[in-house]
Amino acid sequence: MKYLFSLIILIFCSAQLSAQQPNDCVNAIVICGNSSFSSNASGAGVQEVSGCASEEHNSIWIRVDIVQNGTLGFDLIPDNADISVDYDFWIYGPNEDCSSLTSPIRCSTTNPIAAGQTNNHTGMGSVSSEAFEGPGADGDSYVEWINVLSGESYYIVVDRPVGNGGFELNWTGSAAQGTGAFPEPPTANMIQDLEECSDTGSAQFNLGNLRSSINSDLSNNEVDFYETLANATDNLNALPNNYTSSQSVKTIYAKVTSNSTQCTNVTEFNLIINQIDNIQIEASENPICAPRDVEIQFSGSANAIVEYEIDGGSTQQIQLNNSGIATFNLFVDEEVTISVSNTYVENPDGSIQCSAAQNESLTILVEGISVGENLIDFYTCDGDQDGKAIFDLTENDSIALANVSGGYQTSYHFTQTQAENGTNAIATPSNFENTQNFPQEIWVRVEDELFTNCYAVSSFELDAYTNAPPSFEVERSSLNFGEEHTITVTNVSGIGTYEFSIGNGNWQLIDDANPSISFTIEGGGQFTVTGRHTEGCGISFQTVTFIDYPKYFTPNQDGINDYWNIVGFQQNNRNAEILIFDRFGKLLKSIAPNSRGWDGTYHGKSMPSNDYWFLVKYVEILPDGTTTNKSFKSNFSLIR
Repeated sequence: MKYLFSLIILIFCSAQLSAQQPNDCVNAIVICGNSSFSSNASGAGVQEVSGCASEEHNSIWIRVDIVQNGTLGFDLIPDNADISVDYDFWIYGPNEDCSSLTSPIRCSTTNPIAAGQTNNHTGMGSVSSEAFEGPGADGDSYVEWINVLSGESYYIVVDRPVGNGGFELNWTGSAAQGTGAFPEPPTANMIQDLEECSDTGSAQFNLGNLRSSINSDLSNNEVDFYETLANATDNLNALPNNYTSSQSVKTIYAKVTSNSTQCTNVTEFNLIINQIDNIQIEASENPICAPRDVEIQFSGSANAIVEYEIDGGSTQQIQLNNSGIATFNLFVDEEVTISVSNTYVENPDGSIQCSAAQNESLTILVEGISVGENLIDFYTCDGDQDGKAIFDLTENDSIALANVSGGYQTSYHFTQTQAENGTNAIATPSNFENTQNFPQEIWVRVEDELFTNCYAVSSFELDAYTNAPPSFEVERSSLNFGEEHTITVTNVSGIGTYEFSIGNGNWQLIDDANPSISFTIEGGGQFTVTGRHTEGCGISFQTVTFIDYPKYFTPNQDGINDYWNIVGFQQNNRNAEILIFDRFGKLLKSIAPNSRGWDGTYHGKSMPSNDYWFLVKYVEILPDGTTTNKSFKSNFSLIR
């Protein structure tokens, strides 16, 4: 009965330990035990074969050293079962010398398709009486096995004229029974996978310390490490003792070589990198104006334990949840710094699985607030010329609150002292009749709703003329996020002739010949359309807001364009979502509409000059006054 071997673990010897492909006799792989092959060898090397009317194409030379008498055959089974894959072989021996090879004692170059075979297997066995067959349709891919004696050596050349993948050699015959035909390989123990912690995605592993665990007899054996099984087979690109990996799981092949027999054995293990992210710190509000509770948020690896200090005090701990988030409230009445010093992940038994030093900090600033610029000076016509008129002071609310967000309110006062003290506020600011001759100065106070000592004041004027100001409508001919925005002034009514401008631009006349005027605006924000009597009687205003984005920014800390954010958001977009990505789609930052914006960094490191993408989800106000949820995606440039 034939004794069949088919081992998964590669077991072989190398006739020569130089980093040469085994496609020449002098670089032949020496068989130890029974083996399957995985090799990157390609090409023919030096043309050395003869017989069977063929030549080397993609050849692998193998040497077998016999330790048991008997018959020896094999089944050669390509990894690729496609019938078009054609493997040939030659046998030289016994005891041939690479420098003076004679004729082969066996060879087969039969083409399986041409010969009408049902598979692409080839080999030597008892069912054939031929020593040679091929090429092409000649033969059935098998030749007669050989009789071997202990101490003999033979060369086997496997050539792949069609296909160059791996293959199995399953040894048959009486010499392969019992202990087998070939020397036993050295021991290659299986070892546990190595794990390291990293906050960068790469880690260094000391492979040299593993040798004694893989083979205990290092005085008689050597251990080398390879990235692939094929490299171990071909003796190519052995790894250094200190090896750096950037893969979360990397398989390493350890090859044990006997110094006496040159037999080798291969085992494998994994290098595992446990990623532990840098901790990010965010505050619900920064800077603040007055003492208050501020929510501090840590984000990082799921379930990580964060060690942090407040203003260099004692170390405190907090654990992130399954989403990698943890929050706590901190009462801030002066500038304070939260610093993260370390983070780690525990095993179920409480031992530390992975840890990484951290150097992230956040300083919460306590600063004053300011009233928004360009408050409206109100003008009206005093038709009865009694020195009295009605004003809606609250039209200045949105402008006054432009520099703050959430939790602030306005009040209107007659004097600066009253505004600063928060006393004698005008009871009906939306329907206010002036109390003194024109012009009258009115003071607005912007105040924190919870902390009334956090405030700012500014003033504007009330004035009147003898004729009515213009009444008009403003239509947005384009929506948000455009190269240009168009505003059209229509339905102008009133007494006299009027002219209009936007911002501080040129005035344009409205008359019978020009019943409407259009303005083109670049960029986003709030824009004021001003209409006035050409004779100086009355001015009226309307504001239009376009949401847009800067096409570039320059975060060089010169105070100009150091941050990037969407402009033109109003109260209805306080919760708009703004996400920033690199050009490969990696999320870099999520920013709030009321924040200063993105400073061009990721995890504390400056990003290079390049184009970056953003996605914003917001509420669009349509021309008819209704709203709809929308999203917009585009790109901008970071310039350094």
